[in-house]
Amino acid sequence: MEPTISSPAALLYDSISPNTGDIAIGIAGQQVFDRLGFGTRIADPFEHEPAAGLIVGGGELIRTTGDAFYDRFRPRGRHILNAAGVWTTADDLDYLREYAVVSARSSVEAEVLGRAVDDVRVLPCATTLLESPTYTIEGVEPCEPLVGIHVVPHSLRQIETLIPIIDAIPYRKVFIPFTHYNGDQSFMRALPFDRSNTIDLPQLSPLELHSVLGQMSSVLVTSLHASIFAYSQNVPFVSIHQRKVGYYFADRGLDDFVVRTDAELRSAIDRIEHERPDFSSLINRDREAVTEAFTEYAAIADVAPSAGPVPSHELSPASAEHRRHLLQQQALHVLGDRDLAIGFSETRRLHGLDREALLQRQLAEVSNEIEEMRMLRRHRYPAAIRTRFQKLLGRG
Repeated sequence: MEPTISSPAALLYDSISPNTGDIAIGIAGQQVFDRLGFGTRIADPFEHEPAAGLIVGGGELIRTTGDAFYDRFRPRGRHILNAAGVWTTADDLDYLREYAVVSARSSVEAEVLGRAVDDVRVLPCATTLLESPTYTIEGVEPCEPLVGIHVVPHSLRQIETLIPIIDAIPYRKVFIPFTHYNGDQSFMRALPFDRSNTIDLPQLSPLELHSVLGQMSSVLVTSLHASIFAYSQNVPFVSIHQRKVGYYFADRGLDDFVVRTDAELRSAIDRIEHERPDFSSLINRDREAVTEAFTEYAAIADVAPSAGPVPSHELSPASAEHRRHLLQQQALHVLGDRDLAIGFSETRRLHGLDREALLQRQLAEVSNEIEEMRMLRRHRYPAAIRTRFQKLLGRG
């Protein structure tokens, strides 16, 4: 197939959903190409795009077919699939045989794509190379140890004693809203944490969040990209388990930092406190892989040199309408997820009350038995004396 006419790199990612990780992937792609001296533009999923040269990637784009939105990220032609997130149930993948390069962000996800394509690469997320200006956190002393906290309803369902474990961390805690579509800011503020030594951040942009996470001494998060933002800046992290997080960090031998239980969480917090892990060699390897991949993409897509700043991205009417629909669906999901978390917590509370009542009954039974034994002990000797006295009188 003939190469495309030289033009800026067209990045097709989820630029519509208000998702920190997805937006950061697009920004990172632009930054990487800019450092390589190439121009970029953001492709609109609802507008006609060229038959070749799109760089598709960012977020869990490859899913089961039938979704009117995510199916827009399956363009046919000689495109590039870059470090895509892939559902293990993804189907109808034969179109990828037309692609010049196919890659996923983890080996598990690459195996799914391998059902249709022989040559599938595993590439780190482009946000490994993200750069951000410093965001000033108000009220922080120079060199003060800070522990970043990001939790969502899933965190509370996964870790039963999450709140007391976090309260026991002996350093100042910074609550960081990250998954804005999840309503995580209001959720964290509503939880009964000890607020005597904490900072609550407002909703921030992806670059501001990247800077904040880079300033932490360590973080406890429930998000793939919050984890990557910390890891890629060599900040020790603990991530509450999600499958995509587990897949990504298993490839780096960092399974111990992705936790499923209360005991694993306590152990991981203790480990990063006392061992202070250094991810430098892994980070350098990931950065080199991303740079090499984007250099190759520029050649394949015949990308033109940079012609100045990237113009601001404006949504087409179709994209804007779909964004409104996504926000409505996400709001419903947030309510459902919170209801589920509340239900889990209430079940645990009631179970605790039932268990306490059972223990009280058992304690009462034991107390009664002890009292009966005391009574028997008090009456046993007088009875023996009476028996002996009767024998002495010849009446026994």
